[in-house]
Amino acid sequence: LAGGAPRFARPTQDDHPFGDPVLETLLEAFLVWEAGHKRAATAPAKIAAHCVDANELRICLTAEIVAALGSSYPKAAERADRIRATLNDIFQREHDVSLASLAEAGKREARQYLDSLDGIPPYVAARTALLALDCHAFPADTRLTKLLHAEGCLPDAEQPEAAAGWIERQLRAGEARDMFLALEHWAAERRASSRTNTGTGRTTKKAASRKTRGRKPSARSDG
Repeated sequence: LAGGAPRFARPTQDDHPFGDPVLETLLEAFLVWEAGHKRAATAPAKIAAHCVDANELRICLTAEIVAALGSSYPKAAERADRIRATLNDIFQREHDVSLASLAEAGKREARQYLDSLDGIPPYVAARTALLALDCHAFPADTRLTKLLHAEGCLPDAEQPEAAAGWIERQLRAGEARDMFLALEHWAAERRASSRTNTGTGRTTKKAASRKTRGRKPSARSDG
């Protein structure tokens, strides 16, 4: 799954044109949050087409980010507002749009830093901590939480933050990354399968409806 995650890297430039690896992981997490990998796959290219770097993204208006992503992108305006708030908070703290300092920080300190950023959803903070900094964290948004609850994998119909905390406590240090990537892959397949089945059902219903409309009413018997 990691190989299919949305990336900002451009083949004609350096490996991290949108900043340091930690910042890029954070931006990628923002795009996947409540949208999924399939929807987020093309989002980095759309952002990169409008902004040359993370600092330009920071000063974009909400409407400009929404226009880049497309108004149909899940939580487009809220996502744009949160991205701007988080990047501006990073700039205020670091005097740069960079999270390179977290690579040298302790894992507890780095996790607390991410959790405290203005506008950042818990999923984004946890995903960045896990994938970029190898912290013990488990990201869960509404998409993943609902699927896990439907499968009976969670004790209650919990909110994503509570579900993430519960799963995190069930895992030993070092286990979270593989478990998260496996569950994200499973969730993506489940959603793709659900859309396929829904589309097939709609097609079948339409065909049946057309067939029914095409039949002539049977003649009534007088006997």
